[in-house]
Amino acid sequence: MPLVDRADSLIERTRGLLGRPAPAPGEGLLLRRCGAIHTIGMRYVIDLVFLDRQERVVGLTPALAPFRFSWHRQAAATVELRAGEIARLGLMKGEQWVWESL
Repeated sequence: MPLVDRADSLIERTRGLLGRPAPAPGEGLLLRRCGAIHTIGMRYVIDLVFLDRQERVVGLTPALAPFRFSWHRQAAATVELRAGEIARLGLMKGEQWVWESL
């Protein structure tokens, strides 16, 4: 599982990775209460992992290009990752994620 930062406020969730540099390999951004992502204004491609309320992976969107949109109806949270991380980490639908604090 990647090392993720959290976007907790409405403003942070709305912004997501917009205006930030691409995450490093193995890093991402967790957006709770978020089941849809757009990449309008993004300058790079990202991978998306959609999680349900039990932190299970319910959807994966690899390589979402700028000015695109992706959503999953069961998602309660979304993790934005560097493009290629879904494949590199071998992430799969149905996985149960467990968060650890650092």
